[in-house]
Amino acid sequence: MNEKLTISGSADLLAAVPHLLGNQPKESFVVLTSRFGTLGATLRMDAPAEAAPLDYAQMMATYAANDEKATGSFVIVYTDEKPAYGFPYAAHVLALSAELATARMPVKKVFLVTGTYWATYGTPEENSLDEIRDSNANVTLTYFGSAPGIDVYNPELLGAWALPVQAPEGTDEDLATACGAWAAVLDGEGTPDTETARQLAAAFQHRHIRDYLFRDTITTHNGNFGDTLTGKFIARPDWTRVDRAEAIAFDLMKVVPTGQRAPMLALMGWLEWLKGHGTQADRYLKLATEDVSDFRLAVLLRELITRGAVADVARDEGTSYQRRLI
Repeated sequence: MNEKLTISGSADLLAAVPHLLGNQPKESFVVLTSRFGTLGATLRMDAPAEAAPLDYAQMMATYAANDEKATGSFVIVYTDEKPAYGFPYAAHVLALSAELATARMPVKKVFLVTGTYWATYGTPEENSLDEIRDSNANVTLTYFGSAPGIDVYNPELLGAWALPVQAPEGTDEDLATACGAWAAVLDGEGTPDTETARQLAAAFQHRHIRDYLFRDTITTHNGNFGDTLTGKFIARPDWTRVDRAEAIAFDLMKVVPTGQRAPMLALMGWLEWLKGHGTQADRYLKLATEDVSDFRLAVLLRELITRGAVADVARDEGTSYQRRLI
């Protein structure tokens, strides 16, 4: 996605955050990096709670530094905490500002967003949240189809009527058939019929075949499974095809019961991570581990995200999936 959206003020900037993250942050710190007039990476961490200010700041700044092209940053504190005096998490904000400056991405502005108002951090002002909801950025992004806060995975809505599928044996013929069917669906239009969807869902249940289907979702892969899983590609992926893969993965979950949806949830999480959407990625991967206890692939990918890893494909503006915001 490469829509170019003009950010003309603070309300526009704050409106963009839920769209970039996929949900409305609560009790969180968010860092937006900037690159000579455009926004770069978006990083969210839970509010520090008992974490020491310096430890918390160094961890968040280290994650933000993965955006090697960043020249500045914005910090947004989302909280309803009300300290006895001063402003919430003041020591953490000060430490984070210092660490980001040391990392050569000085903070341009800090904001505070509560459940009832927003303000420039450190000031007594209380601006209406309607300014964010009614902003040009929010209206434009909603028009383009972005809908943060909508839970696209709801087991109750998917239903429990579907019969389990049987994973194929994993022969060379099974692999070729599954890869061919997956490519045909991704390069086609519409949604797969029930029979095709169940065949693909069954193929995703076989670990060896699943890995090939993951890899082949990215047509620019270099053939190496390790590189593919960590976002190291030789060219810019077809992000439209990736978006379609996520939509199809959701369709596949409709034709299988709980306990067989983990591979598709892991695929959705992995694709979100490749896009640079770590928060959304972790959400899907967590759901995968809940659908199948300790689903190994999801556990490994979550460990990458927890360590602050950013896919190489998301680091390079020439290959990354991004909506340009200026």
